[in-house]
Amino acid sequence: MAMAEPTAVLPPAASNPPFQSTTLQRTRANLSFLVNPSTAPAPASRRTRAFLRTARYTLKFIFWRLVRYAKYAAIGSLTALVAGSAIGSVASGAAFFIAPTGIVGGAAVGLLWGVGKFGWRRLARKAGKGTGDARRDERDDAQGEKIREVQEVQEKREEKGLRSDPW
Repeated sequence: MAMAEPTAVLPPAASNPPFQSTTLQRTRANLSFLVNPSTAPAPASRRTRAFLRTARYTLKFIFWRLVRYAKYAAIGSLTALVAGSAIGSVASGAAFFIAPTGIVGGAAVGLLWGVGKFGWRRLARKAGKGTGDARRDERDDAQGEKIREVQEVQEKREEKGLRSDPW
């Protein structure tokens, strides 16, 4: 019987070059990239990077969707709590405006809200101008607001001088 020559066995440190990392190290790096891609080093594989970014966006979407539903559940439970109390029995007449029933009721309250919001903005704009002069307001209504706005811009330019922008 011939005796076989012994083969040289390399130590584990010599068989793995230093640039290769273990599975645990790669997993940690990938998880840190998943948590915050702007600070963590990106994985070398484009496929891994794309998967991790997609997973990050999907997880963020699911998280915020769950937060939204939890908020809805909390508001619903608070509404049920108030409705079951003495306040709910007193405020039952206002319930239509708080939570209208049906499509027509919702549309009516939405229209009322939109008209109120438009009127409030217009009132705030008039109050912001600081007119306060009834004669001037009547004249503005007769001339139209656009003509008055153009005149005010011209007056401001004459006071401050014409401004030239570099672009």
